[in-house]
Amino acid sequence: MKWLIPIIAIVLISRLSFAEEIEVNIMVNDSHPPYVYTDEGDIKGIYIEVLKRVSQRMSGYTLTFTPAPWLRVKKLIQVGTALAFVPPYYHGHDWLYVWPYSISIMDESVVVVCRKDILKTARPNWPEDYVGLIVANNSGYDGFGGATFRKFVKEGTITLAEAKTTQQNLLRLVRKRVDCYMGNQISVQWRLKTMLNSGDLTVAEKESIVEAVIISTDAVYMGFTDRDNGRFYYKRDFVQKFNNEIYKMKKHGEIIQIYKEYFK
Repeated sequence: MKWLIPIIAIVLISRLSFAEEIEVNIMVNDSHPPYVYTDEGDIKGIYIEVLKRVSQRMSGYTLTFTPAPWLRVKKLIQVGTALAFVPPYYHGHDWLYVWPYSISIMDESVVVVCRKDILKTARPNWPEDYVGLIVANNSGYDGFGGATFRKFVKEGTITLAEAKTTQQNLLRLVRKRVDCYMGNQISVQWRLKTMLNSGDLTVAEKESIVEAVIISTDAVYMGFTDRDNGRFYYKRDFVQKFNNEIYKMKKHGEIIQIYKEYFK
């Protein structure tokens, strides 16, 4: 049986060497602006711009993107139907179906924002100062909050209320259906700005929402399914080439420049 191993390796290398470019579909969150989101049917965002540039430079591969709700994205990775997804944090400790991860693309911070009336009492300590409150979160973002927060939720000392999007949660916040919202810092700032411009929020409502505390800062990656059973035979080669391009973009400051373009 030992002779099978080198033969299989030769076959796989041959497929990579002589085949035309492989189209690789990346699953992406459909509601994580300004990082990735859909706008009138078009997929846009900071990560999409980064990935498009990687696609132009990677030899042997072309990237395409399929937006979907985050819970569905994770499910397709879990069952091995999809190869890769963006943008997970590192979940090696609990998402055992994801492996490997790319090198980090950039960092994101998670904050808690509350109405001003909730913050009449100082709440600098997360999550102890939030006991007794209703805290909103985007559905599927089960890594937010930390272990102690999740323990409080399980015990019922903090109520967790989830909705699909940042906009839905911010509207629930100003309408006093929840007390605070736990979300991505830049996504919250971006969505408050667009909601004000569109008339979905008044100036008074926007100003009633205050950032209370930063609760975490984590790197974001491209994650890969570990449940494909060899279906994506090119995975190792793809990961290596993808990492090389991301490394060069970070080293030259290109990713930071893309990020800044979205906030001009």
